[in-house]
Amino acid sequence: MKVNFTSLIAAALLATPTVADELVSPNVSYTSVTELSVSEPYTTFTYGDDPLQFVEHWPALNADAMAPLIVFIHGGCWLNAYDIAHTRPAAQALAQAGYEVASIEYRRTGDEGGGWPGTFKDVFQALLVTLTRPPLQASEREVVVMGHSAGGHLAILAGQALAKEVDHVVGLAAITDLTTYAAGESGCEQAAASFMASAAAADWQQADPAQQEFSVAITLLQGTADSIVPPQQAEALADQAEIVTVQDAGHFDWVHPHSPAWQRLLQTLEQLTL
Repeated sequence: MKVNFTSLIAAALLATPTVADELVSPNVSYTSVTELSVSEPYTTFTYGDDPLQFVEHWPALNADAMAPLIVFIHGGCWLNAYDIAHTRPAAQALAQAGYEVASIEYRRTGDEGGGWPGTFKDVFQALLVTLTRPPLQASEREVVVMGHSAGGHLAILAGQALAKEVDHVVGLAAITDLTTYAAGESGCEQAAASFMASAAAADWQQADPAQQEFSVAITLLQGTADSIVPPQQAEALADQAEIVTVQDAGHFDWVHPHSPAWQRLLQTLEQLTL
């Protein structure tokens, strides 16, 4: 790996909860994530003219110029009701663990230009700009494209589209079988149908990971207690991805830096970027 691994491990230990900051119980709520505080500074850069087309850059705590780059895509059922803010604690924690982090905001269903294919085009363009932007350019870095929930769906598609520049895709409770998911009756499942409302029939194959073959390496992390994205979604890519299952983890554990699932995520990232 092209990093000072000793520094990376030291930084990760700093980010690990202490006795005074114990791990929370599994299956955390969305509210518990939004109540987390953020103290580390970040900067932003744009990849388009729309106010929603920006990336937040969180420098690695160890200031290693070759630290692995994580390009993070937040979830929220592709809806504009859920923005980048709820994943800032996760982005900060990743930076504290020694990773360079670029977290993407994008137009979503309900925004002008959002939905399919506009949302995917935003994420692709943001990833392209990020990978070619000093000092984030990926010529000598390990690059991980990581997304949560609907962001995991977008991460898989965007990572494959730039497979030559991306080393790994990590899906956290990722939606991988879009066709099946959009046929469901839950709020997020109905949002999937809304996301594809303007799509032509041929677009479904392009938008649905379960209908594609991938050359990029994919790892899917899935909790058994997830009531929003069930384990069957990860299993839809079982023949093309490594699946890491965490017992009792819920949907939002993957973006809560004090959850047991988060510790498993850090372990997985360490293994991927060796």
